[in-house]
Amino acid sequence: MKRFATAAAVFLLATAGCENSKSKLDGMNMQAPAKAPSAAPSAQADHSGDVETRLRRLEDNYAKHAEALDFLGKVYSQQKQQQAQQAAQEPDPTAVFAVNIADNVAMGMVEGPVGAPITIVEAWDFA
Repeated sequence: MKRFATAAAVFLLATAGCENSKSKLDGMNMQAPAKAPSAAPSAQADHSGDVETRLRRLEDNYAKHAEALDFLGKVYSQQKQQQAQQAAQEPDPTAVFAVNIADNVAMGMVEGPVGAPITIVEAWDFA
């Protein structure tokens, strides 16, 4: 009985709280606004017409954007040159470098016998 009373109270509050008055938007025309024609070309290529018409359209499009394409080509080649120069300046990760240890061996900064196949050089820096 308690549940029924609670449900009834909620129902009465919900229906009493709803108003059916006119909205400011009721009288307005709810059609979507017409889209303004955009100057941007569509993403779909136009495949209509015969071969000459399509070729002429491609040539006109290229002529319209030739300056921008040339600029992009120059920027791309500059970036490729910069990447090549940077790669040339980086050391080879597989390179092996020789270190002159003759002075250290002469000073006795080695461990193990003199004829050992591996020489360990100890270096100390107390700066």
